[in-house]
Amino acid sequence: MTGKAPLIDPLEHLLGYQLRRASLATLSALSEAYEALDLRLTDAIVLRFVGANPGCNQGEISKALGVRRTNMVPVVSGLVERALVARAAADGRTHALTLTQAGAALHAQIDELAHANEERFFGGFDEETRKVLLRALDTIRARAES
Repeated sequence: MTGKAPLIDPLEHLLGYQLRRASLATLSALSEAYEALDLRLTDAIVLRFVGANPGCNQGEISKALGVRRTNMVPVVSGLVERALVARAAADGRTHALTLTQAGAALHAQIDELAHANEERFFGGFDEETRKVLLRALDTIRARAES
């Protein structure tokens, strides 16, 4: 296709398409940053949830993320094996999750990388624009979840 005009993007006017492209760009960059810490994006997200909610369980995290509980089992088990998360008996078969000392240290690095990623992609937006975007995205998620 040398010498030809670039392809016309017939999807460029679709908000959902543009949202997906933007999401892929931001999450890909964040995923690459977490790889330097030997973490997958999912691992980092679970660590952030446990850090923000000490004593939560994997069922609660899976519900908050909108994923199946069975998908959470290998993620949490991997974090426990790496001594980043500790399990403690809560009630019945439920285990309360907390960050270990190593997990808390890694959590701080994850948080720093997440803030840097936010600044890279959204730092040019004023506070009011950020609020509008967050409300719009919250509305989209609510519609998808209802």
